[in-house]
Amino acid sequence: MNNKLTEDSVNIESFIQNCAVALFAIDANHHVIYWNKACEKLTGISSSKIIGTNNHWRVFYDHKRPCLSDLIIDAEQDTGSKYYDVYEKSVLLSNGFHAAGWYPVLAGNRKYIIFDAAPVYNADGKLVAAVETLQDITERKRLEEEKEQLVMDLHLASTRIKKLRGLIPICSTCKKIRDDKGYWNKLEHYIEEHSEAEFTHSMCPACEERFYMDFEKTA
Repeated sequence: MNNKLTEDSVNIESFIQNCAVALFAIDANHHVIYWNKACEKLTGISSSKIIGTNNHWRVFYDHKRPCLSDLIIDAEQDTGSKYYDVYEKSVLLSNGFHAAGWYPVLAGNRKYIIFDAAPVYNADGKLVAAVETLQDITERKRLEEEKEQLVMDLHLASTRIKKLRGLIPICSTCKKIRDDKGYWNKLEHYIEEHSEAEFTHSMCPACEERFYMDFEKTA
């Protein structure tokens, strides 16, 4: 298969340009050497405006600071947590690193981007470049955050709700309720103390009829 690829003159640039994942690479001097089509689509920046420059940071940030690939070139991977909320070693590449976060200015929209970067060495083992990939998972992250907020709201609501449970000692005649201190309280008072309910007072039709009948008898 390798011979076939050589015969067809398929080079590394062709692979990078047609990769479905947004990808760019910088050389040892932090100059952009690759900026593929998917990266153009995701960032809104054409390769002609970025290749050969060291301005790739401008695509993501409003002030100059290193990207993940810059940290690899400068061997400053240990400082990554200073720049990213989510930062860790890659689970796939021993020399790679993973980061993620919200980016409010990316292509004019707020996006949640996952970054993965790894070093590139030449045949002599010298670091000559760093390659970085970008994945837009904005919708998935938004759903996750909405779910987390819902769980928090439900938990908060549950802590505010008081529930009456178990056996409640109530007088069969006056309907007062005995509390855990042994005092007898009016039904309304007890329920208001042990729940979020409040009482409004009125008469049901049966009581209203009996009341007026009794009133007429005493008039």
